[in-house]
Amino acid sequence: MKRIRVHSVEQYVNEIGPLVQKGLEMYRADVPEEGLLGVGFAGADTEVLISIREFKETGDLIKYGELIDPYEPEGKKTQKVKTGGKD
Repeated sequence: MKRIRVHSVEQYVNEIGPLVQKGLEMYRADVPEEGLLGVGFAGADTEVLISIREFKETGDLIKYGELIDPYEPEGKKTQKVKTGGKD
């Protein structure tokens, strides 16, 4: 199992995006005792981890949603967090 430790939302998406795009089954690979969020991909033998603190500091869910969107296949989009800004 290859574990990739990243330090920003951008790095997180750069690692998981191509695997999401392939349509591989994703599973949670969190390591709560170390404060790490993570996902793994069946068939890729890869898990990608980021600290909760770094995730929040470098963009949190809003930036994640914007960055992951192009990788997600049509009809398999995850729920997006909207900023609620004025148009």
